[in-house]
Amino acid sequence: MSPDSKTTEPTDEQVDAAILAALADAGRDDVHPWAAIRRRVPGSHDRKGDRLVALWLTGRVWLCKVRGRNYVALGDADDERIVAAAGAAGRVRSFPVL
Repeated sequence: MSPDSKTTEPTDEQVDAAILAALADAGRDDVHPWAAIRRRVPGSHDRKGDRLVALWLTGRVWLCKVRGRNYVALGDADDERIVAAAGAAGRVRSFPVL
């Protein structure tokens, strides 16, 4: 790569939109392995994970861990309500691990 060329990292909004679109494309009402969704999202491995957590903290996605593997789905009104209730109580939403 020449010194004049620049690579542009996607913005947070672009990564968020890519995660949400990949989930919608994969099946709006289904739970999916994060590894399968992550492959369809631009950006570095760490950045994708950071943005996934940010979406989870707002209730836009639902997450759980089963036998060491992360699963993700689109959030719904209940997820947003849970986030709001946790925030009002001064705590962070719990992360289910099975």
